[in-house]
Amino acid sequence: TLSLAACGKGDGGSGGSGGDSSGGEAQVYNTYIATEPSTLDTIKGNDMYGWDINKNTLEPLTRLVEKDGEQEREGAGAESWESNEDGTVWTFKIRDNKWSDGEDVTAADYAYGITRTLDPEAGSPNSFFTAPFIKNGQKVVNGELGVEELGVKAVDDKTLEITLEAPTPYFMSITDTRACYPVRQDIAEKYGETYGSELDSLVFNGPFKVDSWTHNSEITLVKNDQYWDKDNVKLDKVKFSIITDSNARYNSFESGALDNISVGEQEWVDRFSAKENVERVDTKQPAMRFDFFNVEDELFGNLNIRKAFALAVDREDMAKTIYQDLHVPAYWWVPEGISTGENGEYREQVEGPLAKIAKEEDAKELLLKGMDELGLGSDPSKITVKYSLSATTQWARNYGEYVQQKYKELLGVNIELDFNEWSTFQQKTNNGEFQMANMVWTTDYDDPMSMISLFTTENAGNIPTGWSNEKFDDLIAQASREMDEDKRVDLYAQAETVLFEEGCNICPLVNERKIVFNYDYVKNLNQRETTTTGLKYVYIEGK
Repeated sequence: TLSLAACGKGDGGSGGSGGDSSGGEAQVYNTYIATEPSTLDTIKGNDMYGWDINKNTLEPLTRLVEKDGEQEREGAGAESWESNEDGTVWTFKIRDNKWSDGEDVTAADYAYGITRTLDPEAGSPNSFFTAPFIKNGQKVVNGELGVEELGVKAVDDKTLEITLEAPTPYFMSITDTRACYPVRQDIAEKYGETYGSELDSLVFNGPFKVDSWTHNSEITLVKNDQYWDKDNVKLDKVKFSIITDSNARYNSFESGALDNISVGEQEWVDRFSAKENVERVDTKQPAMRFDFFNVEDELFGNLNIRKAFALAVDREDMAKTIYQDLHVPAYWWVPEGISTGENGEYREQVEGPLAKIAKEEDAKELLLKGMDELGLGSDPSKITVKYSLSATTQWARNYGEYVQQKYKELLGVNIELDFNEWSTFQQKTNNGEFQMANMVWTTDYDDPMSMISLFTTENAGNIPTGWSNEKFDDLIAQASREMDEDKRVDLYAQAETVLFEEGCNICPLVNERKIVFNYDYVKNLNQRETTTTGLKYVYIEGK
């Protein structure tokens, strides 16, 4: 299935072989992405496919690294950082590094990337990362001030200074997202609108560089010999095959053409679990599969209609029938696996708000009430809703037919299925040309803010439902400044309740679990979704 994400799930061709960690074995890793990235421009891209390439080929300010089962933040593009006493001014010391064309990486490259993300002329979908807390960020995004008024500046070639509106509890969690990647101004301006869409418009400063890009077929990375930490990068080549069909991916793994696979069907889980020389890793995923409604549509402009559709979903049956209990029913928006700091996982502290609504309301009664409010009579069979999906695969068609059947049984309405390739789906939904659509969203960083802030008025374009709520905006604004963790969790909980009780512009379906199989010769793969080192520390041994 296809997903929209900035820091979500997750690959080319020349390159040497050999590595001093593996006795001369070919250091080549074969993996995949499920569809063609929309762009490799970190400013414009917000899907997980481009992110898989970005985090391996570009160097953010910091990276979140797995060590002994835990995560810790280490310097990447920045070798050190410090803040003033109240945490409103942060200074990053940019380390010596080079771009793949030999040019020095400077603080100005990071300042330009951060600034361009907030420049309304760039139209970045990632401005929501930093606009709420960088000084003058929201005013710049709104067009009230010019980008020169942002609290971001390169003091000199090695010093980046970021000034915040107020102390921000999750600020460092942003420093490994696409909002804090460097961008070469000369290259971006040279290629303009085509920047990021072809290999010749890109330069790289991360562990790897893109060596070849055959659209809709494969992207091949090779080790970047200009990278500051190249001695700790063991892979010489990474091949990301672009394989849209899940069965084709499974067969490729079984034959050894792929070195890893994420599995979503029980038949293949059982098959690979019994396979020799294969390791299985089960993890919680901070990712939601959900439907979303266009509140500017005549039908879904009605809150009771939206609630009816959200409550009519039999999540337990869907989890069992469609996902074979590999994912869990979801009555929330902020997924499992996201922490709030010392208090631990947010979902272990806060009950899913949709569960409470389900106890108090009946889906069919809400539908009839909404129809009456809209003057649509009392016959649900006269309602037809177009349901847009972001894939044309057989799995998507089977899923669509299941949804058709269930809504007919539970609400009596008709569902017209609309299958699209990913790029067409994005274009349609971004333009508001939909009624109800299905998508996956994976968290961008390890804090509930990464998910809950997507529905503020300023960030409405990320999941384009058209919903806006002043109370919700105010709660998110308070949470973004609240340094007391208990109070911040309470603000998140209030906001999530408002999202469903007064908005219900989304319909969560399942919270993902991930079952991954790797051949045992692949060493040091990340196991946690929020880790941002990519394949930097992976190597091949014993193949």
